[in-house]
Amino acid sequence: MKSDQFKLAIIEDNPIILKALEGYFKTASKFELLITAASTEEFVSIWKDQRIDIVLCDIGLPGKSGIEATWYIKRKSYLTQVVMFTVFEDKETIFQALCAGASGYLLKDTPLPKIEEQLIEVMDGGSVMSPQVARMVIGYFNPLLDKVEPNEIDRLTTREIEIISMLQHGASYKTVAKRLFISVDTVKFHIRNIYSKLQISSRTELINKY
Repeated sequence: MKSDQFKLAIIEDNPIILKALEGYFKTASKFELLITAASTEEFVSIWKDQRIDIVLCDIGLPGKSGIEATWYIKRKSYLTQVVMFTVFEDKETIFQALCAGASGYLLKDTPLPKIEEQLIEVMDGGSVMSPQVARMVIGYFNPLLDKVEPNEIDRLTTREIEIISMLQHGASYKTVAKRLFISVDTVKFHIRNIYSKLQISSRTELINKY
């Protein structure tokens, strides 16, 4: 094990997918695979005091869901990043996962090298989301999404999309900061960037625009 390797855990109930992920990440130079589990309950029973940097977690797990797993992980170790890994889901499920503290949402048809690349991006401070999912997050609060110019959405980062979605549901800056495990000042920084990119100057304009 190299000292600069990220400590990884995978929660996935499909044995074929789990075996493929396990085989790939056991040889990935940037990761040390610490835990593999087929359910939230199994993961909880295995994870003691080991440091885990990032968890790749299915949503549709037997027993407690991946969203419940995310709530548990973020409260036990807020520095641990969680990336949801699943088939195409509905807008409500995506939003719940992000509110639980997930740092991204990848579809199961994502190629293994791309998954590795995305996990590294998260560990570098980013937030990842498949393009289809990014549009669904906006679509969660915008039923007229198809009328929005795609390049307008493309200007926004995944984190900015998350913040917009929470504001649209009435969350305060303090609530957004708490849910995303960032400071209120960081939320305000993102808000300023959003206003600049969309050429607006207030929350009211933001709500009216989307």
